[in-house]
Amino acid sequence: MNNQEITIIKRELVWFLIPTFIITYGLAAFAYSKGGLEHFPVMVIMMYVPALVVILNYLLNFKRSVLKNNDLGLRFVGMKYWVIAPLLLLAIIASTYIIPFFFNTDFFKDSQEILFATEKTGLGVGHWFLNLLIIFGINTFIAPILNILMLLGEELAWRGFLFPRLLTLFGAKRSFIIGGTIWALWHTGGIMLGWNYPDHPLFGNILMILFCIPMGLIFQYLYFKSKSIFVPALAHGAMNWTAGNFIMFVLADPDYNKLIYGPTGIIGIIIFWIIAITLFRKMDWEKENTFLPNVSTAQNMPVNTLDKVVHNEKSEARYSQ
Repeated sequence: MNNQEITIIKRELVWFLIPTFIITYGLAAFAYSKGGLEHFPVMVIMMYVPALVVILNYLLNFKRSVLKNNDLGLRFVGMKYWVIAPLLLLAIIASTYIIPFFFNTDFFKDSQEILFATEKTGLGVGHWFLNLLIIFGINTFIAPILNILMLLGEELAWRGFLFPRLLTLFGAKRSFIIGGTIWALWHTGGIMLGWNYPDHPLFGNILMILFCIPMGLIFQYLYFKSKSIFVPALAHGAMNWTAGNFIMFVLADPDYNKLIYGPTGIIGIIIFWIIAITLFRKMDWEKENTFLPNVSTAQNMPVNTLDKVVHNEKSEARYSQ
């Protein structure tokens, strides 16, 4: 890869990251001024921001088609992974709650409590286990499809746009660490408002980084294997709604210690790291990366605030010679 291509990729990353974080943190600050998450649904709105920034950049700055050359993975392919991915996330999320049950049998409601809670949804058929199957089935496979645009708000940006560029620049190991950290820091505004880790904003941000690195790798694996960005989006949705099912219908105490239990707690993070390391060894990441920098981008993108990037690249090139 030549210096011009490196410059193009870095400029595209700058044009994506700076607006995304400014808008996201601005929304979090606005939510705080309005009284917090209970008074302003900032987390739902935030999920659309990364993809909107990518799409606007493609249309206005990069002059590239969002559908061309599978650049962002907006393709209806890899259909078996549309089933495999949600099932995989269902199994992983379930394990983060079931494992603590073996050490504390009071962690779950009893069958009568589960029956009562699930029947209130109007989806019950009179048996607690069958009720759970119906609810988990809907929230693992149907809910993500119905909310696919919101889920693409993150996955199109992080998996489709960000990581392939990081991989081109830094290689697999460093890219997952950098990309996972960026993704985690994007959550900081919500965490400071009490999302994910209520009452633990500082330690919660550390755990979010440790969570997003392996979680990002798993989603990226599903994207590269399927060649469709819809697959990690469906997996993301399955993760969110499956966790919600456990909290609402299965756990005895919905205010459990989220630093320890659940997918974003210490137990879940350990499980995700084990799975991520296993998947990392199964793929040639550079080979699977189909991203190619568009050399015409240098002529199409606004320069002004990004002149320093180009200047630094030219200086590095002269120094290396």
